[in-house]
Amino acid sequence: MSNAEQIEYWNGKVGETWVQMQERMDLALTPVTAALLAAASPQAGELVLDIGCGAGETTLAMDAVVGEGGHAIGLDISEPLLARARTRAEALLSEAEFIAADASVWAEESGFDLILSRFGVMFFADPQAAFTHLHGLAAPGGRLVFACWQPAARNQWATLPLTALASLLPAQPPSDPYAPGPFAFADAARVATMMEAAGWQDVGFLSLPFEMMVGDGDDPVGAAVTFNLRIGPAARAVREAGIGEAAKPALAAALQPHLQDGQVRLPGAVWLVTARA
Repeated sequence: MSNAEQIEYWNGKVGETWVQMQERMDLALTPVTAALLAAASPQAGELVLDIGCGAGETTLAMDAVVGEGGHAIGLDISEPLLARARTRAEALLSEAEFIAADASVWAEESGFDLILSRFGVMFFADPQAAFTHLHGLAAPGGRLVFACWQPAARNQWATLPLTALASLLPAQPPSDPYAPGPFAFADAARVATMMEAAGWQDVGFLSLPFEMMVGDGDDPVGAAVTFNLRIGPAARAVREAGIGEAAKPALAAALQPHLQDGQVRLPGAVWLVTARA
């Protein structure tokens, strides 16, 4: 998708669905969020920019650490998600600021000590230009820290549902592995080259395998089916094919073996990427 298409996509029903699933999504990504915040190591008094902040989980966490002497700004293109973030900030008495903007061109402020993102940087139409722009927003020596997905083969949360539904879905045409999307930054070497060309130094990649909890409660498998029909690659494929009800038993059968101790968990793997300006 182009940036314009991304904006339209995230301001429609998809954005509203992610608002409804905010608590579930934040819970599923708990291990990633904890590792991202540890790698970012925010300090009191710092100015922080959160790219693709969504419903505000990471921005709010940053703002709590930087304190009154610092400030955290979250950027996103989705108005529904930003509205949720602002509601959460108000409830927490947080001073975090949430702005509707395309981070690849936004330039209302600069001198950021820390720029971070939890899965918000893989959707730029021109990532090279976007990272060059972000470099210009960083303070001298400022840090960049983000989480992005490793190859799909290491992320069963994404591949298992699609595999389970393959017989119900139309054949999918081959796609450009580097096109904007969840796995656009899976190739660490390519991303490192791109970032260095944009001016970032000391680019590093830490591999973080984890288990994504997609279902729990009284009916963990049912909850996992609902999760996969609302969020992720399978959700969009099912929606476009109009096979929602038919997909449920196939998904349940595929997810059942992953039920353990009252939770359905699927393997995933991310890169934690660090660099400095």
